[in-house]
Amino acid sequence: MSMPARTRDCKLCGQPFDLRGVATHERACFRRKAEQERDWAFEAKQHRATDQSLTPIDEPDRQQSNLAPPTAPDVPITSSASASTSAPLEPCLDDIRTEFHPRSGKATVTSHFEDYGHQVKDRARVVVSEEPWRPFRSRLDFDVANFALRNALNKEETNTLILLMKRAREDEAVTLSSHADMYDILEGASWILTPHEKTSIHVPFKDMVQDFEVHVKPLWEWALDLAGDPLLSPHFVWDAEKISKFNGTRFMRIYHEPWTADSFWNVQSSIPEGAKPFCLILYADKTKLSSFGGQKGYPVIARCGNLPVGIRNGEGTLGGGRVVGWLPIVEEDPAESSTPGWANFKNVVWHSAFYKLLETIIKISKTGYHFKCGDNIIRWLFVFILILSADYEKQCFMALIRGVKGKFPCPVCLVPANHQIDLSEDYPLRTAYDTQKIFEEIDRTPLQRDKEVILKSYSLRPVKSSFASIAYSDVYRALSWDRLHAYNLGLFGSHLWKQLKDHLAILGKDAEKQVDNQCDMIPRWRGLTHFKNVIKISFTDGKKFEHISKIILFASYNVIGDMRTNKPGYCLLRCIRCFLVLDMYASLNVHTEDTIAAGEQALLTFEQAMKEYLALIDDSKNWNFPKMHSHKHLFADIRAKGATRNFNTKPNEKLHGALKNIYDLQTNKKDVATQILKIDHYVLVMSFLQQRIDLLDEYCKSGEAADVDEGDVEDDIKPQSRTTILSAGHVLLGAVQKACSFNSLEERYKDDVAFSNFTQRLGPWMSQFLLASGIDLPNNTPIKFHSSNLIKEYRFLKVKYESKVDWRETMDYLHCMDCVLVDTVGGDIFAQLLFVFTCFVNKTPYPLALIQPLDAPIHIQRRKDKDLGFI
Repeated sequence: MSMPARTRDCKLCGQPFDLRGVATHERACFRRKAEQERDWAFEAKQHRATDQSLTPIDEPDRQQSNLAPPTAPDVPITSSASASTSAPLEPCLDDIRTEFHPRSGKATVTSHFEDYGHQVKDRARVVVSEEPWRPFRSRLDFDVANFALRNALNKEETNTLILLMKRAREDEAVTLSSHADMYDILEGASWILTPHEKTSIHVPFKDMVQDFEVHVKPLWEWALDLAGDPLLSPHFVWDAEKISKFNGTRFMRIYHEPWTADSFWNVQSSIPEGAKPFCLILYADKTKLSSFGGQKGYPVIARCGNLPVGIRNGEGTLGGGRVVGWLPIVEEDPAESSTPGWANFKNVVWHSAFYKLLETIIKISKTGYHFKCGDNIIRWLFVFILILSADYEKQCFMALIRGVKGKFPCPVCLVPANHQIDLSEDYPLRTAYDTQKIFEEIDRTPLQRDKEVILKSYSLRPVKSSFASIAYSDVYRALSWDRLHAYNLGLFGSHLWKQLKDHLAILGKDAEKQVDNQCDMIPRWRGLTHFKNVIKISFTDGKKFEHISKIILFASYNVIGDMRTNKPGYCLLRCIRCFLVLDMYASLNVHTEDTIAAGEQALLTFEQAMKEYLALIDDSKNWNFPKMHSHKHLFADIRAKGATRNFNTKPNEKLHGALKNIYDLQTNKKDVATQILKIDHYVLVMSFLQQRIDLLDEYCKSGEAADVDEGDVEDDIKPQSRTTILSAGHVLLGAVQKACSFNSLEERYKDDVAFSNFTQRLGPWMSQFLLASGIDLPNNTPIKFHSSNLIKEYRFLKVKYESKVDWRETMDYLHCMDCVLVDTVGGDIFAQLLFVFTCFVNKTPYPLALIQPLDAPIHIQRRKDKDLGFI
């Protein structure tokens, strides 16, 4: 049975703490005291050695107090320019050191782990408008329009809603007259933020010039919308940082947000002194708008790398990803589609259109731009492209390479096409500088056939890159590994999973059925898809494939066989295990030098396992394909740009759903791009206005609270509503059942050996526990429960704990029969959660859990368990 929450006073400061956290606090408390004593000794020595006269120090400029420091990112391992923790004389275990870029003018800061990331941040200084819903005539008009827009009401539905609201008039009347009136106001409000513009490009092909429409939101104007927003200003990070954690021997570098990685640092070193980098993350991909794929769109989505991931990858906020462009899709010409000229033509169209999007930042990237940001500080901003996020096909367009059929199909390096599985080999990296030199050589080459030979030798296309004009940006360094398409939909979903299904098909229907049954037997877990019939799945989304990869080893290892009975299938399972280890490292939100090194070693282990497997199978499949090679650059990308969630396409592809809904519900299926982008922009503007309205509500609420004196507060106190949640330290118990007696409990579970003699066993255990916890027994007699005593059952647990991955407080959601990790006196053990309840001793409730320990020793370790990572 688990221990209930208890407290104990710190031996040094005397403050009460939960028993599970008091040891950590006491270590920190003793450490602070020791450092304080060292500081006092040092100060005393200085006083004795120096003259006692004091020199006045000028008071700092008080205007600086208005500067809002950048916020901490969305993980605790983050810093703030406002952090004022003094560096300890000697580093302690887990101390966090933040080294700011030399051009930031900020000193290096070292903080104790428990203090780090908890500095109080200044609130955004925003002038609160009394009517933030303008240009709508009233707040109710805004709310009605916002409801209609977000629920995709069409013209007829919107008019009906307005009529109903007018009939239900009370204190506030709707002044909107119709759908058309609402959209007239929306159009007027659209200029609050940078709207989309429609332009065109003209691209020659053979003897004709073809025209294409391009829709762009001027990229620099969008960037200034963000930088100038006072609500976002506290969250911007303008200086690169190198963050490290002390492991007892040395400070170990940490990578998570873009500004903690190398590229951001290098750009800040390259731009002029006093300037600040403005980091762009761009994504582009086609999407099907209609159910059957007849109508497609090609959105470009931008995000700002200076904002923390919680805002940057958020949805429905100004600081999140926005559609900033809509590229043309070249309709295939059956007579031309297989020719090199047609492929080059499509690449020319793509880069001509993308150039329209980048036009406004070309000059800014070279000269910078002085701008008063949302915190009223004028900064000299230099924009650059840090990340290009896309699947392999779009990366080939961006890099202007010839794709899978080229001699060097990787957009990042010059790996030969027949060596893509050789992950232990290093090949020259592509660079924008080298490509420029190649094109200079081509310009000096008179014959067209000789030009083509040179281009083919690098798998390049004879097209000018739209990225070449952007300073401090290298398209090949910006192209980033994509976990969604490379792993979930790629290496596992399209290859390893298919191989496993082929092996199971050879074993027969019974084997396939057994795997399905064992998948169904896997306990349900929050956030994990439960599969009943997994074998028939051949095409699904990346999330489903990710979940299949997590469970399939456990559902198939006893079906496939072993090294003696089915060596190829067994080796395939080893490959899947190696893949899962790689995917684990790829998915980490916080990396250290150690996790990156371990990930690189796991990559080599995967290569070896794959080659062993391929040597055993008679398969015509060519395993030298781009997604087998692409993770060669995974860990270099993490060092350069931070964790993979900074460049994963998944957050961007989620936005496709909103665009499809707009197309389906709010357009007339004509001039689709214009209508979709207009509605998308209206939604953004309404979100912007809603933030201001929420700010006004908060301001009014705080003002009302300030006007209430203590007497009024006492008079207005209302009885708290009853709750079914019980808090016990770091554990929350929920889903409470009706109280029942011990007798009825044992009767209910009479066939379950775990509840055998439950009442008699609980009393001695409780007596021993209370004495071990320093709690006196009632009347100094052993506790004995009676069959008529009542207990309360709970069927849901929330457990808060410190994650070992990113050191943040994390919460798990548990139900009875879930497997758990339990902290016992003898160390951590696995167990199964059987029953959660509270019982009373001397009218004091004690929350307890009945568990089945899964800690029996394994005397014989099988090779299969070791090879498949089960032990």
